[in-house]
Amino acid sequence: MLHIGPGVERMTMSNVCATRVMVTGGTGFIGSHLVELCLARGWEVVCPVRNVSALRHLAGLGAEVVSLDQLESAVTEGPHIQYVMHLAGATRALDYQGYRKVNVEYPRRLLELFSGLHTQHFPDKFVLVSSQAAAGPAGPDGTPVKESDPPRPVSLYGRSKLEAEQVAATYMDKLPITIVRPPTVFGPRDTDVLGVFRSARFRIAPRLWGPDRLVSIIYVEDLVRGILQAAVSPASAGETFFLANPEPVVWREFTVQVAHTLGYRAISLPIPVSAMKLVGMGGDLIGRFSGSPQLVRSEKVEEMKQIAWACSVEKAAGRLGWKASIPLDRAIAETGRWYRENGWI
Repeated sequence: MLHIGPGVERMTMSNVCATRVMVTGGTGFIGSHLVELCLARGWEVVCPVRNVSALRHLAGLGAEVVSLDQLESAVTEGPHIQYVMHLAGATRALDYQGYRKVNVEYPRRLLELFSGLHTQHFPDKFVLVSSQAAAGPAGPDGTPVKESDPPRPVSLYGRSKLEAEQVAATYMDKLPITIVRPPTVFGPRDTDVLGVFRSARFRIAPRLWGPDRLVSIIYVEDLVRGILQAAVSPASAGETFFLANPEPVVWREFTVQVAHTLGYRAISLPIPVSAMKLVGMGGDLIGRFSGSPQLVRSEKVEEMKQIAWACSVEKAAGRLGWKASIPLDRAIAETGRWYRENGWI
């Protein structure tokens, strides 16, 4: 169930019936939650998809679905689209070109399309949902990275998201663009943090061997409210924002908390980095031979072994008036409840 934030409601109530938005990636984990939130506001939502017969989480929500072949006509011939929120992307690929094709060229196509419209048809805001991976990890002391810090991605995925940000920057003199960088996101329908919940059933809380690792996280409902806040806020144009919980978690403690919230007493299981590297290499080989990139692969292990993935949310609080508001224990409980009800754990 979505919890509608009062801040978004105040800003949109006056024009709720007239608002028309485009959400790419609507079939995905985060995108489907954003579509639900927009529809709950009474907005009209257009969702471009690659395959109109494979709608996954988007099916039955009431959004207008268009194929990529219909995208240009939906933009140029349909009613005015006020907000574009671009979430479509690849989180796994076999090589950099695989990432680039989706994470760089797709947003470039959208930006070119919208910047080519007559000015009266420009969207009020184009929100590019990037990733903390574009900025890279924090330093060894755990000091949270800020939006103004020089980016240093450590994975191919992060490099592709940074390149997408750089492409977006070249259109900022034509369109009102905002870049949002989420950290680790969890919640109903997520498959990346799902493994932590599944491990809890076996009374195991896995973590990497060595020092505690700090991770900025955010519950999906808080994130989609933040994306919407970035879209409607005049102060966000031309800016980049991290959207995360106020404080990062110690990953070891988070995995134990997940188990405890689900009703299990789990043992914290340290896994040597060397063992994870071997698993990552195995994932690389399986991906190469199967043509399907695996969840655990070498670049993912490179991200996992970083000491701190911590980011500052001061700018989002100051410029957008936004902060994550759902308590962590409640977010974990709601996620676990959804997984159980849908047979995922």
